Amino acid sequence: MLLVTNAIARTEKRRGFQRCFMSDCLELKVKIALSRITAAIEATKPIAVFGLFSGGHDSVTATTIASLHPSFTCAVHINTGIGIRRTRQYVLETAILKGWRLKEYKAVDNVNSKGQPDPQIYRTLVLNHGFPGPNSHRYMYHRLKERALAMLEREYKASARKPNRNAIGSPPRRVMYISGCRSDESDRRMGTTKEVTISGRRIWVSPIHDWSKSDCHALMEAYSVPRNPIVDLIHKSGECLCGAFAHKGELEELKLWPETRPAYDHIIALQAEVLAAGFPWGWEDAPPEWYQEKKQGQCFMVDYDQHLCWSCNKQSARGKSVIARNDQPRMSTRASDDRTTEPSLQSL
Repeated sequence: MLLVTNAIARTEKRRGFQRCFMSDCLELKVKIALSRITAAIEATKPIAVFGLFSGGHDSVTATTIASLHPSFTCAVHINTGIGIRRTRQYVLETAILKGWRLKEYKAVDNVNSKGQPDPQIYRTLVLNHGFPGPNSHRYMYHRLKERALAMLEREYKASARKPNRNAIGSPPRRVMYISGCRSDESDRRMGTTKEVTISGRRIWVSPIHDWSKSDCHALMEAYSVPRNPIVDLIHKSGECLCGAFAHKGELEELKLWPETRPAYDHIIALQAEVLAAGFPWGWEDAPPEWYQEKKQGQCFMVDYDQHLCWSCNKQSARGKSVIARNDQPRMSTRASDDRTTEPSLQSL
């Protein structure tokens, strides 16, 4: 009996050491992540710092860290109009629980640079063009997310130009986005996720780019951040189900759970409409080769950074390498008015 008691005591002691070690490691990681944000702010001097909160566990981790910084402005959620309702509910509930100011931008409420209503409605887009497939992901990104960011930037009067070009030390009015982009082990060796990227009037910062999923979960537990039940069910937030990188069986997965079943029903009904409109492929499919050849003249003029879709892009890269990448044509769209060359931090 004494031997058993001593063994239990030793086990509990080891667990205690492990908890302390993990706690110290997490504290150090948080400090490093905050120092990355601080360094980026000091180098670029943004007019606002936003935590991009999609509803995924990576994004809530990054937003939690951003909220600890004194320069944090608010959390930002983009409502694409084709997401799972429970995830949007999670975003709203978590923002209230953590005391974050939350700004939500809806694609359906989009307003263009002239102040005119320019709604971006997923149903209208797919009825006019069919479901996107991997090579038209940028089209969906531009319509459902890129324009929402542009609305936010106009609201804050952001610009890549210096307010006074003759004034020394007068920085452009850029905004900073704190992203939950992470590298996995193989990507980390290649350095594919940049810590700081400057693109026009935007500064993208990935303070947890070298974190593991376990690190994110540890932070959520330590900081009492609730989990998104949708992520636990389908392993992603489902805030954008545009279908560009949908895989076979994904609809059946959405059908399984009460929380995701409404999204499944909506997509199935929409799929019938799209097929009836003359586009012979479904939500999980890419446009057939003969259809792509028919549309040869239409292509993108701009390659967006797509930070808001980093996880879908990465998931696709692990599969078919985005189906021959640039070999197939893409639907046309106009370039954003805020694209400029990408300077280095040292040049600012």
